[in-house]
Parts: sequence; C-alpha cells; structure tokens
Amino acid sequence: MVGESPDVDADEAFQFVLSLYRLLRELHRAAPPDNLPRTQLLVLAKLARSGPLRIGTLAEEVGCSQPTATKVVHAMEEAGFVARAADAGDKRVSYVHLTQQGRRRLGAVVRDESRVLVERFGDLEQDEVELLLKAGAVLRRMTDGAETDIRQIPHDPQ
Repeated sequence: MVGESPDVDADEAFQFVLSLYRLLRELHRAAPPDNLPRTQLLVLAKLARSGPLRIGTLAEEVGCSQPTATKVVHAMEEAGFVARAADAGDKRVSYVHLTQQGRRRLGAVVRDESRVLVERFGDLEQDEVELLLKAGAVLRRMTDGAETDIRQIPHDPQ
C-alpha cells in the first residue's frame, strides 16, 4: 500500500545503494573528458525538460540552495551552456534558459553514459534488462516524479 514502509531488509537496501553508487561512478567516468559536475548536469536536464526557469525555481527543482544555484548558473553561463534573459513584463526578474551549446553538452553526456549502460546490459539476460528498465521508471517516479524524454535532447554527432 502506498505510504506504508515496505518490509525491506536493511542489508539488501544497503547493497542496492552501493550498487547504484558503483554504477553511477562508472557512468560518470564514461562522460566527456571535461567531467560536467552533477549539479550542472541536473540543471541542463531540467532546463531541457521544462524550458526557462527562474534561479529560485531551478534551485528547488535540482535540490540545492539558491546561492548554490546562482553559482552554478554563473559557471554555466561562462561555459556557454545557459544564458539569462530578463522577463519582458518585469525587468527585475530573469530566467535561465538552455543554449544550443548546453543542449549539445547534455546530449554528449547522455550519449556517452548511455553507451556504457547499454554495454553493461549486454552481460544480462533479456528478462533482467526488462526488469531494470521497469525499475528505471520506478526510480524516476521516486526521484523527480516526471519522465525525462531523452529523445528531446539532441545527440551531438561528434
């Protein structure tokens, strides 16, 4: 039943968490050589999915403080991944939006990390792959409640 804690063995849960960390570490190593920090990756993915956002909203959505989001956005502006634009109705308000360079960078990370995951799937039986893909949908629901359609993220042909 939703809302009740399921009967889960703490050791099994811990092993699951460790396995996730190991897999994420391996995926991160596959990313392009300039190693986009995870907070920047989350910002790029959020902007690709939702469109322009205010920094405060972005901070809430990626799970960081507003000062951290401001620093991250500033670094990403310098890298050319995002840009800020003033609201047409209220010049005091600005929105952060993804640039083409940011879309290409996100696409490169998706391509490289997905390639590693697909390679790892090659070591599994078909029913295990299907189980993991179903678990992925559950994990997305647990973490952000919305589907991220990676088909909307351009894949840089480089």
